[in-house]
Amino acid sequence: MKYKLIYPLLICLLGCCSKQRPNYLVFDTITVFQKKNNKLSEDDLKDWQYKDIITDTIPGISLEKTYTKILNTKKGDEIIVAVLDSRFDIDHEDLKNQIWINPDEIPDNNIDDDKNGYIDDVYGWNFLGNDQGKSIIYANYEYVRVIRRYKELHDQIPEDTFSQEYKEYHQALETYERERKKAQLFLDYAINVNNKYVEAKAKIKKYIPDGNYTLENLKKVDTINNDLGKYVKSIYDIIDYGYSESDIEALLTNRGIKVHQQLNLDYKERAILNDDSNNLSDTNYGNNRISDNIDKLPHGTIVSGVIAATRDNNIGIQGISNHIKIMPISVSPIGDPHDKDIALGIRYAVDNGARIINMSFGKQFSLHKKWILEAIKYAAEKDVLIVSSSGNGALDLEEINHNYYPNDHNSGKEVASNFIMVGAITNQVDHTLLASYSNYGKKDIDLFAPGSEIYTTLPKNKYKTDSGTSMASAIVSGVAALVRSYYPKLSANQIKEILMKSGTSYAIKVKISSKDEKSEKMIPFSELSKSGKVINAYNALLLADRISNPK
Repeated sequence: MKYKLIYPLLICLLGCCSKQRPNYLVFDTITVFQKKNNKLSEDDLKDWQYKDIITDTIPGISLEKTYTKILNTKKGDEIIVAVLDSRFDIDHEDLKNQIWINPDEIPDNNIDDDKNGYIDDVYGWNFLGNDQGKSIIYANYEYVRVIRRYKELHDQIPEDTFSQEYKEYHQALETYERERKKAQLFLDYAINVNNKYVEAKAKIKKYIPDGNYTLENLKKVDTINNDLGKYVKSIYDIIDYGYSESDIEALLTNRGIKVHQQLNLDYKERAILNDDSNNLSDTNYGNNRISDNIDKLPHGTIVSGVIAATRDNNIGIQGISNHIKIMPISVSPIGDPHDKDIALGIRYAVDNGARIINMSFGKQFSLHKKWILEAIKYAAEKDVLIVSSSGNGALDLEEINHNYYPNDHNSGKEVASNFIMVGAITNQVDHTLLASYSNYGKKDIDLFAPGSEIYTTLPKNKYKTDSGTSMASAIVSGVAALVRSYYPKLSANQIKEILMKSGTSYAIKVKISSKDEKSEKMIPFSELSKSGKVINAYNALLLADRISNPK
């Protein structure tokens, strides 16, 4: 992919140029005025996020350039990145050497050797499990919990009440009713598709007894002078669209889970933990089984690969740094995570040596925001940086009721300066640079990072291409860890400032769809986040060096 670029301004990071150190000059703004080709080669697509906009004309984070020009002769320190997520394949061929091991815990002796409150937490902790080895897989959305908790109280409150709890409760009700109706329609559709498919198979079974429903075999079925035509067409259309019987089964299962678990007011997933989710002091729950159900809960493995898949091992993919050790912390089910698990997960990470915490998840509501804010402040006190995804709702977070949690805001003010929220970009330097799914907002999003079509790890030694602000958050966590690895004396606050100041600015307008998707508008990319920039590893290392070694 080639672009013609204008470099309108050369600046020295921190505004301090030196004739003796010209390599510290960076391009502050890049303007694209003619695009030649917008399709990446297969090779470029596999690691496009590491390319350099100037050298490769691809809007990556300049990681390849970083290793070639800066880190080829340097040695870094080991750094622990806690990943609060779903489950983790700690035996994955491209991750097993990057997994944190608790040095003070003896495996499988059923004793809390390090006295940290967690028995046998050799590789991390699963806040979704119990001491019998069972774990939560499916969970309610948070607005379902809000309704369940406040329903009895708020049904007695007069309509002229304007308390925040009242507003949140009724906002949750509106969301629930809208999503429940939509989910039921989708489930009914899935049931209808499945029923028609099953019926069609039964009707044409004698014509294709081996069940090998290919387009060619379906064409051979005699549909003259009988009613088989509509049944053949039902299966033909499904196959022609690229779907299979397993896809139909998965559709039916997933739609059913949404209605019967995630949106069910009577479904209480927490029962197996036997804890009080409204009591932060009730911490006697969880287990060390962080690799259970990895087929159903692959997200932790996906995110960990982006951050720290082993580099230069001739296997799979390249992570951001081999100095990173992933601390797996399971808090996220299929549904919304509980604030209690998030808060305790942050504290576990801090207390056990993490320097960076990645949280690639989020939700529209938060029952116990205060617990999260206190945990963020606790991490700040211990000099730990937290990186969070901004969400995949394509929402302007500046608008009223477009809430996204966790965040570091209390009544509109930041409670600490160690929290980074990340949006996602694509690999196209044009009006589609902002990923169509990414949330954005000048007051909420700190910076952007590559998030679309990222090739990464999947459980059981597999790999896949994935997209989302989860990928973008993971990249920022990886770069933050890279900087702290080589400049360990820099504080979490300094790392955040470095990442935001040293990013690449793109002086272009990007497409924003309206809420109803019926209209579009063009907005300067610089207006979509606080920094207005995309993270750049090369520039970040240069700025970190200048701050650490002033001359």
